[in-house]
Amino acid sequence: MMGRRARRTFAIERKDGEPITRADIQFDLLSHIFADETQAFSDPNGGSKLSFRDLYVNAILNSPKAKSVLKEKLALPAFATDFAMLALLTNIGRIAATMSFFAEMRTAQRTYHPIPSLQRTNGNLLDAPRIKAILKTSVLEGETKNGLATPAQVLARVKAGQIPATTLPNLIFVFANHSVQIGRDHLVTDMEFVDLFLPNPASSASRARVFLWLCYHYLEGPFVDPEDDYDGDVAGVNPFSDPSNPGKVPPLVMLTADEIVVENLDPEEEKALANRLITQREAIVQDHIAKESAKELKAKAESAAGETPSPAKPKGKRANAKAGPSIPLKRKAQAIKEEEEEEEAEELPLKRLELDDSDDVPDVSTPLRAIYRQERRSPLRSPPPPRSFFVAQPDPYSHRYSRYKHSRPRSMLQHAWHVIATSDPLADSDEEEDDEDVQMDHAERLAVISRVRGKAPTPEPEGVRPIPLHLAHWHDDIFV
Repeated sequence: MMGRRARRTFAIERKDGEPITRADIQFDLLSHIFADETQAFSDPNGGSKLSFRDLYVNAILNSPKAKSVLKEKLALPAFATDFAMLALLTNIGRIAATMSFFAEMRTAQRTYHPIPSLQRTNGNLLDAPRIKAILKTSVLEGETKNGLATPAQVLARVKAGQIPATTLPNLIFVFANHSVQIGRDHLVTDMEFVDLFLPNPASSASRARVFLWLCYHYLEGPFVDPEDDYDGDVAGVNPFSDPSNPGKVPPLVMLTADEIVVENLDPEEEKALANRLITQREAIVQDHIAKESAKELKAKAESAAGETPSPAKPKGKRANAKAGPSIPLKRKAQAIKEEEEEEEAEELPLKRLELDDSDDVPDVSTPLRAIYRQERRSPLRSPPPPRSFFVAQPDPYSHRYSRYKHSRPRSMLQHAWHVIATSDPLADSDEEEDDEDVQMDHAERLAVISRVRGKAPTPEPEGVRPIPLHLAHWHDDIFV
């Protein structure tokens, strides 16, 4: 009975090294599909109509994932047909993603399986993931990577006048992903699309014709009865339909038990080829194991002799890469962060106050000082006039009345730290010798008093000239 099957059990399941027979892949069905020479399908690149086989091979050739070596081998008709059959099985999901079909495969993530019916030439059949990648990227110009997603979208594009609506590989992906819907819309009761490619009581020839009918129906457009076509734009008759019922899928021909046994028989030469491929695979595996064992013994011998084992030679792109210490991600992130902080510091309008080399004082970041001063500013005071960043501001410590032309003051926090670190608490304050910064602090205080009183202080401090009044507001903006 052809019931609903879960997709997880649809793929062929074989142990590593076991061959895949004609019955497994329904070889007679594939032969009828690819042997049909009906040139009914439109070429996306223009030109005359193509057969299913030619259109499918062209789709593989035009895939960006198809390597030049594969394209050269596809020029051989026999290899192109065998590879296209295997690709179609991968397209509908019959080939598991872990399967590989070349004996030189070494990865433990794949299982090797000879397919003697599709290995008539010496060409490499690749593995399932690579084949699927080629098919996935086979789309028309302007389509997304995954192409159209549903049968309704494909038919909508056909009705809009775009023929073919998509590529054959993408259309078959749509069929496989909507197997139940395709079966419900076109096939007999309780049959899905994927049942066409499973061991089936229906004949291989009739199943192949149904498959080709579905491909034409969705790529070239559904049949329209001339009596119902009022616009005069009559779609072509599906060449794979039954002449007695042109608008419907052709019927399936059921076989007897004796007729079923005759289909998909493995000839003796293919059985011999399978045994030869299995022997070849075993020899490659044993040779690989021997080489790995020799490497391990050599490494142990060098270790016992006190020698440093020779490092393995890099392969592929690593061999061309420049040797050098790799930078940890944390160091990269720290470097990026420092560069961003430097760029932000250059854009800040406030100038950073420089520390003397002799001052062992922790620095305070400019943004924090700016916020602190902004909070201390009285709301009753008018803000200072804006200053342009492109015009040099006068230096208040280099005016002609100042005796401190070559030094800049400490900040309030720096000066407090300096006083604590250098002053003797037991000494009399009159005996201390005020340094330049202390005298500068006194001058600034006198400047504030002068601005408040509106005139110079009396009496004048001995040896200290007050800062002019027109510069007093500049100091107040910074130090208040």
